Amino acid sequence: MVDKWVTAAYAFPMRKRVALLQDDMAATAALGRRIRAARLRRNWSQAEMAQRAGVTRKTYAALEGGDSGVSLGCLVKTLSILGYPERLATVMDADPIGAGLERGTGRRRAGRIENVADI
Repeated sequence: MVDKWVTAAYAFPMRKRVALLQDDMAATAALGRRIRAARLRRNWSQAEMAQRAGVTRKTYAALEGGDSGVSLGCLVKTLSILGYPERLATVMDADPIGAGLERGTGRRRAGRIENVADI
């Protein structure tokens, strides 16, 4: 049986590894492919796009490659450069799962977690 959790590998060993489900990894890869296609439609190289975003070409290539470790800031900047700054803001416009839970149990304050290091 294939392990359903996959740990993304990174070029920089100091970065934290993010464990994602295979479906989540497929989604980040698909997003990277869409960003790449949008860049190519504009006839921009990865180096040009990286310079516009203020990141290294390697970081930008990781975004297009679906690397889940690329910063949210890099994604936001890239969407803005491509002309879609509002796209990310609409991701959680509706939360039907959370709304259903809230209707069923009511809104409660999250409990305190004990014995966890505050980093």
